[in-house]
Amino acid sequence: MDKYERLLVIGDIHGKWERFKSVYDKVGFNPEKDLIVFLGDYLDRGDTPVPVMEWVMEHYGQKNLVFLRGNHEQMFYDAFLEVQSSDGHNAFSLNSSLAKWLVNGGQITYEEIRKTGRKDTLISNWLRLVAKLPLCTEVVVNDQVYWFMHANCNPDLPLAEQDDVDLLWRRTLAERPELHHGEQIVVLGHTPVQALGYEAKPQWLQNGRLVLMDTGSYLDSSNPLGAGRISCVDLLSGEIYQSAV
Repeated sequence: MDKYERLLVIGDIHGKWERFKSVYDKVGFNPEKDLIVFLGDYLDRGDTPVPVMEWVMEHYGQKNLVFLRGNHEQMFYDAFLEVQSSDGHNAFSLNSSLAKWLVNGGQITYEEIRKTGRKDTLISNWLRLVAKLPLCTEVVVNDQVYWFMHANCNPDLPLAEQDDVDLLWRRTLAERPELHHGEQIVVLGHTPVQALGYEAKPQWLQNGRLVLMDTGSYLDSSNPLGAGRISCVDLLSGEIYQSAV
């Protein structure tokens, strides 16, 4: 069991560098006293993914920062591994992993990476990082068990037995929180709370046992769901930190 002054978690960033930096600066993370968990989806949809990539790569492995893998990291990984293994043949077919990534927000990421003039190096370095990112993690503080993953889990199974598709893609608990009867606190990103009818701030459901952290980071005021934010929460105190819109 660990002792921290703050147990912090940051939801989906999706290539919104200024929003991310604004909330991270508000938090004032102290690696000697705090632990911070990032729930994945660092890239795609947002217009400034490269500074986010560089920040994550620079900070990966530093004390008390935990970076999880999201489905957008998985799509990126699958896309470029397929490209490398196929030598480009059929890489742009409609059913390819690359096509799937591009139509799910990867197009803007690819263009921004290309503009740097360091495309091959950035892609190679990011692929190496993604390969290291875990799909979930457990933290125990003050005898309370916390589970962190990007998208979803089966609360009745041990973490080691969770299905990768569940952890990265499904939305079961976000849409049906009553399915969580366990004592552990499950913390998720992936599903924007606005899409579930909530306002753009983290949501505690099931008597606080389920925490939803995706507050629509890439959404702007023209979106039918309204403007989004990037959010961070201290799970020990309930304090919320959010980016400007």
